[in-house]
Formats: sequence, structure tokens, C-alpha cells
Amino acid sequence: MDAPMTDTTNPAEQFVDLQFALQGYAVPHEYIDTLWAEVRDILPWMETDALAGLHLLSGLSPGEGEWYISGRTRLALRLARQQVGLASAALSGAHLQLGAHKVEVGVASVRELAHTAVLYARFVTFTTTTPARPADEPMSEADFQALCQQQLTAMGLAPRLICGKAQRAQTAAGALHGFSLMLAGLGADATRQIQRHGLGGERKRGCGIFVPHKSMAAVGTLE
Repeated sequence: MDAPMTDTTNPAEQFVDLQFALQGYAVPHEYIDTLWAEVRDILPWMETDALAGLHLLSGLSPGEGEWYISGRTRLALRLARQQVGLASAALSGAHLQLGAHKVEVGVASVRELAHTAVLYARFVTFTTTTPARPADEPMSEADFQALCQQQLTAMGLAPRLICGKAQRAQTAAGALHGFSLMLAGLGADATRQIQRHGLGGERKRGCGIFVPHKSMAAVGTLE
């Protein structure tokens, strides 16, 4: 296993994951639009912050048309360190109406971003369209990798890309399509850059946000 790299970035430029336990029964299977709308109402400044991100919920168990909340379920935000206090104070104790169920947000905790040589995103999507591929149709893996490579090259990075399974999520504007993705062979500066900026679009709906990964194990599905 690669040893975590020390972050020597100026604290004002550091990013962290702010995590909240959730209490409730379930969330809809297609929850990303509703979750973002609820969080945006409480933290309106996130909408204009290009780097602020909202993770897909973790620790959910699949059910009939919905996801069940467990003791492991977490709401997490990718934020600059200086935004932690503001977000924590506003979200802790809040109630989110997610479909038919109301969910209570617990006390916040900060998770530092370890700088490993391997990063993983559960869902990366691009809004690029062509006459042959409207926005609501799946993208081929080859086209997806080409777009990833273009964005990485523009950032001056050249990691190894390993695509996982195709992913899909429904929003009010249409379906999002993409893949889970692992990036390997990253140095300290590159892993900081990827965790700060991500890849693709829809960062407020849980897409393109990378987390440290311990190994080159096969990438998986959303849950």
C-alpha cells in the first residue's frame, strides 16, 4: 500500500471532507436533485462556489425504489478548510425533506484528505453532447476516457485511468451518464489538484469527486 503523502499546502488552499451522520428511514432511489436542493437552501453560497462539492451519500442499503439509511450513512461535502465552520453550524441539526421521508443531519466531523497515489470517484460524468449523442444517451467508454484525458492533459497530469461500471442517475433536467473511475500513479501535487478540482461536471450532484484509495482493486458501483 502506498504511504499517504503529507499536505504542505497553505491551510487556506486545503480541502477537506465535512461529514455528517444521518438519522432517518430512507431516501428515494433518485435522490441527487432533491438532496442538492435541500443543501442549497441551507448553504446558498455553495451554488456559486465552483470547487465546493456534495458527495453521493455513503452507507446506504438498497430497497424497493429507495435506499435505506443505516448507522453508516453519511452526508459529506468537499469544501475548502475555511468553509468548515460555516457549513457545520448551518447543517448540524437541520432536517432535510428527501422524498417522502424527513432526514435529520447529525454533528459534523472533518475528514482530512490523505494524499495517496490512487484516487477513486464513484461517478464521473460529462455534459458534452454531439448530434449523434444527445445529453440523455450513454457515452461510450472510449469517448469517456478521451474526455478524461483531455481534461487531465489541460491540468498537466497524466495518470493511469481505469474505468469501472457505467453509471446513470436521473435529474429534473434529464439523465446523467458516466462511469466510476480510478486514477493511479499520482504524485503529491497531482492528487491535491484532482481532489480540489475533480473531473467532469455535476459536482453539486455528487459527480467527479475523488477520494483516496488504498489499492488497485476493481472499481465498483454507486453502493
